[in-house]
Amino acid sequence: MSVSGFYEGTALTDKTFYGFRNPSSTGHLDVEVIGDSTGTVVIPDPLNASPDDYKAHLWSADTLTFRWGGNGHLLVEFI
Repeated sequence: MSVSGFYEGTALTDKTFYGFRNPSSTGHLDVEVIGDSTGTVVIPDPLNASPDDYKAHLWSADTLTFRWGGNGHLLVEFI
């Protein structure tokens, strides 16, 4: 099932993973993109979370691009 490009389901092999981290060591927002066998996705355990785990994540059949808006918000666009 896809809602505006975001995938909800279990058939993830042809989807791209987007994981958002906010490492405590840097304070930066890091977006990790994994697709086409380019890496391993490790979903954090909510009962044993680390400060450097993904804060949010999603799979998408669409390509996503990110940019900062004029008011400082992160904008996500589907391509």
